[in-house]
Amino acid sequence: MTGTARLINVGFLTNIDEFELLDGVAEAIRQINESGYLAIVASNQPVIARGEVSPEELQEIHNKMETLLGQKGAYLDAIFYCPHHPHKGYEGERPEYKIECECRKPKPGMLLAAAEKYNIDLTQSWMIGDSDNDIEAGQAAGCRVIKVNTNSSELSSAVKMILNQ
Repeated sequence: MTGTARLINVGFLTNIDEFELLDGVAEAIRQINESGYLAIVASNQPVIARGEVSPEELQEIHNKMETLLGQKGAYLDAIFYCPHHPHKGYEGERPEYKIECECRKPKPGMLLAAAEKYNIDLTQSWMIGDSDNDIEAGQAAGCRVIKVNTNSSELSSAVKMILNQ
């Protein structure tokens, strides 16, 4: 199972202090963990290309996310992120990341990389996402898809529906 259903209640995060898990997210991920599916996050992170967050700062945010999940008995098997953003003109942007790439959703590159690394059959996988880009990436990779709103009750319902098939 791959996905990007929003784990936090902010847009693109630039400050680690703003990070908090939405209610119910850890429980939904714990259910995925217990099911035998892999819990993998695939996330566009244009804040790196725009110069708002360094790769090291993003890693600190990811570490905090994994710590908060772990405190509730849940874990992520992997986090894939795309640091690229094709649009130029941001103050402080990093030119090396201002490219068209294959990993930025709606392209399926992150999902294909996860499948390669973890020997995942994407036709037997689910992409749970909260944006059209997530859903398009999942479809392009051959996954089954579910779009949820940013509230965690929809994430929990989606996970229950998948696991009860």
